[in-house]
Amino acid sequence: MLNKLFFILISFNLSICIGLKALVIPQSASLLSTSATGICYSYEINPALLLVNDSYISLSKNSWIGGVDGQKISYIFNNRNYISFESLSINDIELRDEIASESPIGFFGAHWYAAEINESYDLAFNNGLTFGYKIKFNYSKLFTESMHGYSIDLGFNNKIKENLDIGLLIKNLGKEYSNNLRVNNDILFGFGVKYYRPDLKLIFLSDYLIYDENNFLKFSAITTLPYLNFVIGSTYSDSYKDLSFGIKLDYKKWALIFGNLNHNNQILGNPSSVEIRKIF
Repeated sequence: MLNKLFFILISFNLSICIGLKALVIPQSASLLSTSATGICYSYEINPALLLVNDSYISLSKNSWIGGVDGQKISYIFNNRNYISFESLSINDIELRDEIASESPIGFFGAHWYAAEINESYDLAFNNGLTFGYKIKFNYSKLFTESMHGYSIDLGFNNKIKENLDIGLLIKNLGKEYSNNLRVNNDILFGFGVKYYRPDLKLIFLSDYLIYDENNFLKFSAITTLPYLNFVIGSTYSDSYKDLSFGIKLDYKKWALIFGNLNHNNQILGNPSSVEIRKIF
């Protein structure tokens, strides 16, 4: 139980707000398997990449660190439109008073919910340059405290060559509100590169992020085989390191994806996610 309380204190940042850190937690198996690398690859990261040939619905079940559970459902339609709903929750945090005792006086939970919309556009003045935006509304609650807010992500992607992309991401523009308290979100700035080697059937990704006064370097490699594909990813910074892997199985109009992430704080456990997609 101490591990779960420790996670809540860190990730939900109770002294300021409950839900800000949830804005950057990977909420699907696709993201988790790449260690959330992909400014030039994933529309879940960069809204400028929302250009797909088919509509599809995606469902993810996430087991996050510290016993936190999450779900995400998303739907892509009309090639350039995306909506999603997601949640994170933990329900068995012990409630204790100031006098030490063997048993808690009760239990309470922490919950975070969000909904988002996303659109992308081709920029006419530059062939291969796309722009996208994402608007997310969220609500979080811990015991008797609650907070709500919004965030806006802006992204650009430029296809330099057929096998080379560069991208730019500005994430979490917005505010959180609780009673008379207003908190600015920690803004994330990112630059990404994608390089595709068709002879090797591999996509190589790299992102450089600046977030919360820290610098992060991310890498990922993804195979492009017909039915079964493999993913690895990693994140490096002065204070944090992780290694991720994933598997994706494609069959007709269905896809099954599994992602797992191993990080340098084993006390909190390793998150994993399973995602299923149905193409229409």
